[in-house]
Amino acid sequence: MKWIGKRVSYKYHTNFFTMIISPKTEDWKLWVMFFWFLAWLTCGVVVIYTLFFTEDMIDSKVYFTTFLLFWFYFLYKISRVILWRKYGIEFIKIDEDRLSIKKSIFGFGKAREYLLDNIEKFELEPLKENSYAKVFNDSFWVVGQGTIVIISSQKEDNFGSQISLNDGKEIVKILNSSIKKYI
Repeated sequence: MKWIGKRVSYKYHTNFFTMIISPKTEDWKLWVMFFWFLAWLTCGVVVIYTLFFTEDMIDSKVYFTTFLLFWFYFLYKISRVILWRKYGIEFIKIDEDRLSIKKSIFGFGKAREYLLDNIEKFELEPLKENSYAKVFNDSFWVVGQGTIVIISSQKEDNFGSQISLNDGKEIVKILNSSIKKYI
């Protein structure tokens, strides 16, 4: 198995090629997200308790019910990020006729498949290094969108969340050569 940076590994097997991109981050960042999750969860539980089990918020029931909708949404988002950072992977497989990309947590996730004949090439997302979109996409509190773009005859799609520029160039070079090997 060969490595690109600290998060990307790949291997050429006899009949196929595999690459694994890990979303792991530094432990302190994961702990910060976990404590933020606990604080957010505590706030929501207090609001739920006060709203439904006391008479204190009768006048503000509509406001706090609306607040809880947003609270549930952001609870879902941070839960997903923590699970993704701790247990997620992006699994890329190229075999004789197709490319498969699976973004999974605990092994669950749907694979996107592309016929090799329809893939033109891979390239990096054309974002400037200090643009708002790039900075937000690379933030550790979001899952992030893909940095590497698959250009095919049907559509463009992306994968490889939060890959650095140097690692991305290397990944693109390896994937483009792997596609040519199996076509």
